[in-house]
Amino acid sequence: MKKIYALLTAVVVAGLFFNSCEKIRSFGDINKSPNSPSTAFTSYMFTQSQRYLYYFVTGNATNAYDPWQQQWNGYLAECKNNQYGPLGTTTTWGNSTFYLTPLKNLHYIIEMNEDPEQVDLPNVTALGTSANQIAAAKTLMAFYYMTLSDIVGPIVITEAFQGSSDDNWTPKYDTQKEVYDFLDASLNEAYGQFDTSGDLNASADACFGGDIAKWKKFNASLRMLAAIKLCDVDPATGKSRFAKAYSDGGMTSSSDNFSHTHDDLNWNMLYYWNNPTYPSASFAMAPNYFIVEQMKKFKDPRMFKYFDIEGYLGPRDPEKFPRDSYDSFYGIPLGLNSNTDVTAWTPYICSVANKMLAMDATLPVITAARVLLTEAEAAARGWISADAKTLYEAGIKASFEQWEADGADAYVASEAVAFNAANAIEQIALQRWIAGYLADGIEAWSDWRRLDIPKLPVGPEAARNGNSHYPYRLAYSTMQDPELNNAQYQEALKDLRGSGDNVSSRVWWDVADNTEGVLTAEQVTPPSF
Repeated sequence: MKKIYALLTAVVVAGLFFNSCEKIRSFGDINKSPNSPSTAFTSYMFTQSQRYLYYFVTGNATNAYDPWQQQWNGYLAECKNNQYGPLGTTTTWGNSTFYLTPLKNLHYIIEMNEDPEQVDLPNVTALGTSANQIAAAKTLMAFYYMTLSDIVGPIVITEAFQGSSDDNWTPKYDTQKEVYDFLDASLNEAYGQFDTSGDLNASADACFGGDIAKWKKFNASLRMLAAIKLCDVDPATGKSRFAKAYSDGGMTSSSDNFSHTHDDLNWNMLYYWNNPTYPSASFAMAPNYFIVEQMKKFKDPRMFKYFDIEGYLGPRDPEKFPRDSYDSFYGIPLGLNSNTDVTAWTPYICSVANKMLAMDATLPVITAARVLLTEAEAAARGWISADAKTLYEAGIKASFEQWEADGADAYVASEAVAFNAANAIEQIALQRWIAGYLADGIEAWSDWRRLDIPKLPVGPEAARNGNSHYPYRLAYSTMQDPELNNAQYQEALKDLRGSGDNVSSRVWWDVADNTEGVLTAEQVTPPSF
């Protein structure tokens, strides 16, 4: 029987494990009997694994004022000062947090269910049917692995968690191609393991409430999102993988969305920054100039759901800012010249919709709108036998459904939005970006890196500091990978496109040439009345 540490209890599971590159501490007599049943409950470990999704929504409590997940794709910008506009502050990312808890928990859930001596114990069956536990754990692990790899590049997978079993404290980093090969194989295996006649503990599953059908849709959707990123580096493989996932069936409705619900122990950072009911709210973030201007251009009814006309200064003059007018809404560019210039915009900018500012708000991580619009891209590329126009319109309507916005039929039929096969990829990508506002953060950033849509020129403050583009990736944390596993880390850097471990190098699938330039004088000048 594989060794399961008896100290893996519900109350301390989040603090026991370290990155696969770090040694597990010795706990003395606690681990002397590896054949004793663990007191860890799979249900608790699964719930804890899902709580870490907030890192991919708007940030986390340890980095509360830098929602780069929603800034580097053109959704949010600073409206009080200019701390992150220069694009030179957030440059590194540490994976250890995820190996420490969510990935390690999921790994143990799989091990415990594959161990004949433990599989029928009450603390193991607590999460549900064994096959569904394994399949759901593999699927969620794949999401984490894909997202972590898209942020930094090569990561540890095949030699992860071998410290205690194989005394391997310096695991190799899998190249991103190897990561994507693993993802497709693991997700396909998991898809076949889901048992619709069995169960998954609804109260322990914060994402889908134990709904196996939704887990299967999410599984197929992840495979499609991974496959589409191969369009420039291995289109034949991408096409084959996408077609298989599409035939299995991905998300089709906003009720299928893969979301994270915050709570009083895991605050929505938008509440922390901007909700007027929070005593020390800094009112630090506002909608980005580019998402607001694009929606005004298309006369997109979702604007009235995305943004609040009142802004952060209280009621507006209804004659200057009529609530039902698209022209009343203004976003703010990211990275203006100075805090003074940022302040000059404040009287005019709209705010994030109140619905998104609640402490316990539910924010999507992967949406059906994104999946349907990705299917539309695959159809436009000839990867699947489906009508790109039908999928394009279905994706937009799923977004309207998600935001409870009216007017979807008229919108998709409007001249500016109506499907045009001659310009399909750009058109689909633009609508996917609009639909991804405050959702799909990392995926939206990946879209921009892969397709250079939308154009996101940097602010003059960034240009003055020598940053000519938004980050293409984040560097490995200097406190983790280079220090603890340097030889393997150096090998991993060879897989990057570029010159070293920095934000200007690119991950394997990113071969775009993002050249947006600097904000124009017109774009940095606030409106006047």
